[in-house]
Amino acid sequence: MTKVLVLSGANHGFAESAAVIGAFLGDDPGIEVTLTDDKAVFASPNLADHDVCVLGTGFTRSERHDDGSVTHHSELSADQEAGLFQFVSGGKGLVGVHGTGWWIGGQAVDLIGGHANWHPPGLTFTVNIEDGAHPIMDGIDDFEVEDEIYMTAFDPAIHILASAQWAEKAHPMAWVKPYGNGKVFYTTLGHTSDTFQRAAVQRMMRQGTLWAANGAAG
Repeated sequence: MTKVLVLSGANHGFAESAAVIGAFLGDDPGIEVTLTDDKAVFASPNLADHDVCVLGTGFTRSERHDDGSVTHHSELSADQEAGLFQFVSGGKGLVGVHGTGWWIGGQAVDLIGGHANWHPPGLTFTVNIEDGAHPIMDGIDDFEVEDEIYMTAFDPAIHILASAQWAEKAHPMAWVKPYGNGKVFYTTLGHTSDTFQRAAVQRMMRQGTLWAANGAAG
C-alpha cells in the first residue's frame, strides 16, 4: 500500500485541487490518502508514516497591497521546510504542483529543480509529451488543457517529460529529478481544479505519485 500525504490549503488556490487529487488517488486500491491542511505535519514524526507528499500550496505566499506592490512571505516555517527537505532526501517522494515552484529560491529550488515568477495570461494549449517511455507518461498522448504556462528557469539536469509551446519556444510542463535518496515529480500545471478533472492529468498525477513513492531515485 502506497501512503500518500496531500497537503491542502488556500495558498495558490490549492484547496479545491487537493480535494480532487485526493479523491482520484484514493480510488486506486493500492493507494491510501491522507488529506490535511495542517502544515505542522512537516515538522512532525508522523511525516515518516507516508511514502510521498503531494504539495501544491508551495513555499511562498503573495500579499498584494493597495499601491499595487506585492510582498512574498514564507508559507512554511523553517522547521517545516527542513522536515520536508529531509523527508525527500532521506528516500521518500515529492509531487510538486504548480504554485510550489512559484517565487522560490535557495534549497527549495534545489528540491524542485526550477522556479518561475512570470507567466502569460491563462490560455488553452496543448501539452506535448516529450518522453512517452517514462513510467509517468505511460499511456498518455498529447492533451489539451486550460491553464498557465510558467516561464520557468530550470536546472538543465532535470528530465523533462512534457512541454508546451509559447512564443515559438517549448516550456517544460512536467519533469522528474532526484533529491538525495528521494524522487521528485513536478508539474507546472494546476492553476485551478479544472485541470485535475482531465483524464490525462489524472493518469499523469497517479503514475507520478506512484513513481515518486517507489524508493530512491536512480
